[in-house]
Amino acid sequence: MDAEVFRAWIVSAAGVIEANRDRLTQLDAAIGDADHGVNLARGFTAVLGALEAQGAKTATPGAILTVTGNTLISKVGGASGPLYGMAFRRAGKSLGDVADVDLPALAAALEAALAGVQQLGAAREGDKTMVDALAAATRAFSKAITRGRHRTTPCPCWPKPPRPEPSRPCPCRR
Repeated sequence: MDAEVFRAWIVSAAGVIEANRDRLTQLDAAIGDADHGVNLARGFTAVLGALEAQGAKTATPGAILTVTGNTLISKVGGASGPLYGMAFRRAGKSLGDVADVDLPALAAALEAALAGVQQLGAAREGDKTMVDALAAATRAFSKAITRGRHRTTPCPCWPKPPRPEPSRPCPCRR
């Protein structure tokens, strides 16, 4: 998976967050200060601007994730900015400067993201935090890779749309 795949993931995530901004805020109102959706949407809007402004400096998957993390830390208030930012920064650092990322490297990046969130938030699985979801997702992803499931199921790495041309193999199956 190259930088364009990672950029598409971030763009897609920003769209989903914006579309669900009010719902996220409503959920936060029940347990917090009712600003999570607004803050996260503001942060990802800033991420899109930062990726555009940095241009060639975000030519690798790791650079894209690092810029995303740095921007979230500086633009999202409360605990969310530092936690999400740490996850993206650790994942970006794990990927380094490679141009193409394979699935085992992505799994390692997810593990690094989880470790960063656990370290910063002093949370462990079972604490009813984002660590519970991130740990479960990371385990499931690694397990699917180990079992070779990614070879027989549709590739989830392509945002919808666009889809790769039929003649171009999915980058995670290279």
